[in-house]
Amino acid sequence: MRVKKFTGKTIQEAVDSMRQEFGRDAVILHTTQKRRWFWGRVGPKRYEVLGAHDPGSRQGAGNAVPKTQRQAYSRPASPQTATAPSEARIDPSWSEAVQNLYGRLIGVDVPKDLALQLIKEVLSQLPREDWNNEGRVWERLTVVTAQRIQTSAPWEFDGQQRVVCLIGPTGVGKTTTIAKLAANFALVGQRKVGLITADTYRIAAVEQLKTYAEIIGLPVHVAYSPKELKEGIAKMKDKDLILIDTAGRSQNNQLHIGELKSFFEGIEAELHLVISATTKPKDVDEIIKVFGQLPIDRVIITKLDETSVYGVLLHTCDRAGVPIAFVTTGQGVPEDIEVADTERIAQLILGDT
Repeated sequence: MRVKKFTGKTIQEAVDSMRQEFGRDAVILHTTQKRRWFWGRVGPKRYEVLGAHDPGSRQGAGNAVPKTQRQAYSRPASPQTATAPSEARIDPSWSEAVQNLYGRLIGVDVPKDLALQLIKEVLSQLPREDWNNEGRVWERLTVVTAQRIQTSAPWEFDGQQRVVCLIGPTGVGKTTTIAKLAANFALVGQRKVGLITADTYRIAAVEQLKTYAEIIGLPVHVAYSPKELKEGIAKMKDKDLILIDTAGRSQNNQLHIGELKSFFEGIEAELHLVISATTKPKDVDEIIKVFGQLPIDRVIITKLDETSVYGVLLHTCDRAGVPIAFVTTGQGVPEDIEVADTERIAQLILGDT
């Protein structure tokens, strides 16, 4: 079963998009009407249709577009149809329902050790007679997964300035994420925001942030050294929020990490580690190990729109030991960013949306 949201200027346009991709037998699960903020102003109405489609159905297979033309956000199979692959059957004493759900976790990129912890925790909270009740096990798994996810509330400004720096590997979208945060807090939240970029390795990154700053109407300072970073922060003492962009650093290059550490010596700033949702679990471990040499306060997960499995969110939260602050869902500025929500993330991980 595939589940996906389709949007359009009218409800019929959204439905037509769904039928073009899923076929005439697609089922509408939910419809909603939304308005989005565009640079501080209310944008036009948009309609969303949540559609479902069974790829195994003969009619759907004939009408759906080729897989290569489909976009992201397909969902894993529902718990009623999921089965555990043979390599995922780890405990012979487990019921078929438990085996299936364990396999489901592995299938959405939850590492085996973490999946095993979740299943054991679930079984410890259920009477043995419920172990073969897939609905009860699934219900408890949803609760246990949500309890494992830490999220943080949006920033509050009580007269104290917040200095926030985004760090992370190359290509995870730090500059675009800063633009989204800046636009939302400046234009929607009506806060005084200043931007600093220490990403002087890429001229394009400096120009990109300057372009965003000009559109939003914000000051931007370029810091080529730790001294210039401190000077930039000092110049923006009247700002509620200072957002600092940094160059992407490879977790495999200790020299680059050392340079990053030197930039923040003597500076009080919240460090947000940015990780793409497309990152492999093994690479997440290495990224957290290396960037964890700095005092990470929060995590931001980007590019949720570029994958269909979300186990990395749980894995990142578990390994980093800090809350997820924001998630991004596309390239749109400022709309494609959300405050992290525990229930929403749990639903994404388990494909229950």
